[in-house]
Amino acid sequence: MLRRKKRRKIEAAEAADFSEALRREKKTRRGKKKADVSPELSEGTMREQIEELERQIALSKREYEAVTSYLTDMQRIDRLEPKERSAVNTAANGIIQLTRERNKYQNNPDRIPTEQYRAMERYEKEIPNELKNLYEQEQYQSMVKADLRQLDGERAVIQYEREQAQDKKLFLRRLAIGSAVLVIVLFITLFVAGRVSSADMTLPLLLTAAMEAAVVAYIAAAASACERVLKESVFRQNRVIQLTNKVKIKLVNSTSMLDYCYEKYCVESYRELAELWEKYVKTREEERRYRRSTEMLEQHSRQLVSTLRAAGVRDAEIWLYQVDALLDDREMVEVRHHLNTRRQRIRERLEFNNEQLEQFRRELAETES
Repeated sequence: MLRRKKRRKIEAAEAADFSEALRREKKTRRGKKKADVSPELSEGTMREQIEELERQIALSKREYEAVTSYLTDMQRIDRLEPKERSAVNTAANGIIQLTRERNKYQNNPDRIPTEQYRAMERYEKEIPNELKNLYEQEQYQSMVKADLRQLDGERAVIQYEREQAQDKKLFLRRLAIGSAVLVIVLFITLFVAGRVSSADMTLPLLLTAAMEAAVVAYIAAAASACERVLKESVFRQNRVIQLTNKVKIKLVNSTSMLDYCYEKYCVESYRELAELWEKYVKTREEERRYRRSTEMLEQHSRQLVSTLRAAGVRDAEIWLYQVDALLDDREMVEVRHHLNTRRQRIRERLEFNNEQLEQFRRELAETES
């Protein structure tokens, strides 16, 4: 409502400005003196002006007749029989609804990019099966990566155990040297003490020998265990390396296959392809509805034009672009008001051009006489 009021104010202001411009032009023409130009130039200019005014008058008359014809068509539409009116309303409603649907489809911000749409269209038949295969391949790749991480962890454990065994061997070597030195020192000390004190050192010597035997037994057992760990670590590490190489080959093959599928369908994951396929199916359905709506829109348009022509409306096609006015009386009033304003301006322009034409003809006649 506010928009219509604003448009009326603008049209009224434009009409007032146009009328004022015509009045100023008339005053300027009437106050113009013939001595402003030379007789030869005045005669040639006036003939050109007469030709231009005659052309403008002819154009204005044709435009005036067209506007009058539009207004007459509106009167014929207002006098339609109930049956014809119902047919017109049905066709107009159909055109409006279908046009809205088509605009909604054309302005949909979630439409698939052209490159991806072409890929979906090209492989439309095989994508449903490819979705399943792609999902399985991604799951397989995840399992392979998990195996690879597990093997990396196992290799780290083996490396840690190997380092621990090597460190223990070094410790045992130092322990053996230290215990040997200690036993020798003890034997010498006990022997010397026995000599000096003439005491019996048999028992201390036996205890020292037993201690050294125990230390030697421990060192031998521990060293054997370390050697066993080192040998097993070599075997386990070689086995882990072999398994890692096999798993890496599987990973490379799986990744290569996935990369090919991703590039083929212009996606980066199974989830993206699934979402893209869902959008594509929806888009295809919308396209089918769009094509059906196009056909139905043409049917409604033909029905509307045919009904209006049968009712005597001369320019029936123009109502295809203003169907709202056929259903809304306020819109029809706006259209009528616009045409009346337009016709009034044409009428004022005709009156002004006719006055100018008569004035130029009189001046030309005076110049020739």
